[in-house]
Amino acid sequence: MLEALASAVIYATQWDRNSPFVNPMCGSGTVAIEAAMIATNRRPGLFRTNYAFMHLRGYDERIYMQERKNLETQIKTIAGLLIIASDYSERAIENAKKNALAAGVKTLISFSVCDFEATEIPQGLAGIVFMNPEYGERLGEANKLEDTYGRIGDFMKKKCGGYFGYVFTGNLDLAKKIGLKAKRRIEFYTSTIDCRLLEYELYKGSKTIPKEKI
Repeated sequence: MLEALASAVIYATQWDRNSPFVNPMCGSGTVAIEAAMIATNRRPGLFRTNYAFMHLRGYDERIYMQERKNLETQIKTIAGLLIIASDYSERAIENAKKNALAAGVKTLISFSVCDFEATEIPQGLAGIVFMNPEYGERLGEANKLEDTYGRIGDFMKKKCGGYFGYVFTGNLDLAKKIGLKAKRRIEFYTSTIDCRLLEYELYKGSKTIPKEKI
């Protein structure tokens, strides 16, 4: 997922930028990193050292450094901020850590290597769980992913009570396998793929969550 899309998707959620942000299946860490940057008011590209405008005639480095300093003073510290990112691939987590370090937010994210169902979900705190599973774009892949989408629904029901759950997918047929009724469906495009951000309100206790109609 591209950084701009990840940011837009996060802004479309119910996240208040203080409560836990849990990102199983984090891949290269883009979503978790963008969440950390949004929560702490870090501007995109703040850690870059070279821009095209620096090579234009009339560029004044003093003005640039002053504006950069102004943006740095706007960075916030959120006490107790919990951003959790996990993936079953050790290589993916290694890359995610490198990307988080480059973005200046590695210390703000708790990374772990595990299956998504084993991801830590802080209890007693209402946050969001965000997942971006594979879409099954190639012939035959979708059938193999049906079980994964079913497990996502079970994981949210059993472990994420009190949270808002989000699944970003480009395959609505697979999304039906989650088995939960989406409270909201927000349309996005990634390249030419028509995607949806599906929002699930995950209740604690015995409240019945109606199943998604097929």
